[in-house]
Amino acid sequence: MNVMTVYENRSDTAVISITQKFQTSYTPKHADGEYPDDVDGPVKTLTQDAGIAPYGTRTLYRQVCAPDLASKQNPVPADGTDSFMSEIGAQPRAISWDWAQ
Repeated sequence: MNVMTVYENRSDTAVISITQKFQTSYTPKHADGEYPDDVDGPVKTLTQDAGIAPYGTRTLYRQVCAPDLASKQNPVPADGTDSFMSEIGAQPRAISWDWAQ
């Protein structure tokens, strides 16, 4: 999935990179008409060069890939309906900043 996060640097020191952890979640396999709760999947840790100037903001786009969840989801129905398709999501968790020297 694609994740867009807006970071705001409230410091007088530039940021070089940001490491962000994402908690993946998914809707497990289920029959048509059933609506199970989301289940936590693996935590994905991604580091990205940020280049955020002092007191600046930057929007970073990340692709959080969790192929290990594919076997736990319903396949897309052949007729294209989405009545029992599964979904994958990701919620931001811990953040660490790499500051300029």
